[in-house]
Amino acid sequence: MVLTACGGHTNKQTVAIAIVCFLYATHAFAEICDKAGWDPSDGAVTVANEIIDSTRWSLIIALVLSVGILKGWRWLVWPTTLLSLGLVMLGFSDDTDDPIMLSMIAEGCRTAWSGTIMSIVFAMPLAMGALVAVLKFKMKSGRP
Repeated sequence: MVLTACGGHTNKQTVAIAIVCFLYATHAFAEICDKAGWDPSDGAVTVANEIIDSTRWSLIIALVLSVGILKGWRWLVWPTTLLSLGLVMLGFSDDTDDPIMLSMIAEGCRTAWSGTIMSIVFAMPLAMGALVAVLKFKMKSGRP
């Protein structure tokens, strides 16, 4: 028996089985889709759906970041910037050859372009934030 962080006991065999299941996932493992609130009756996720959903969140992040820059609220700017950077990096880390990802694509709750779309769309708030910061600097310095 192994003592866990919560104080309970975990059987070593159960841990080993869980590791093997994660390493050798089959199409049945795509039940992850159901955990995220996606239902097969919603229809397959398309590239357009991915772009629209990601853009919605991207605009919210861009708005929060812009307000933080304009107001000079560093406590808001840094976490928002780190969130956007993290989402861009998460998109770049997407492995389309991963069995879990292939299962999700086959089930229809993800597209093969999800990671690329995520990286591009969540880089936009960073670009917009940089533009707002430059414009704010020019306004303060009186430069044309």
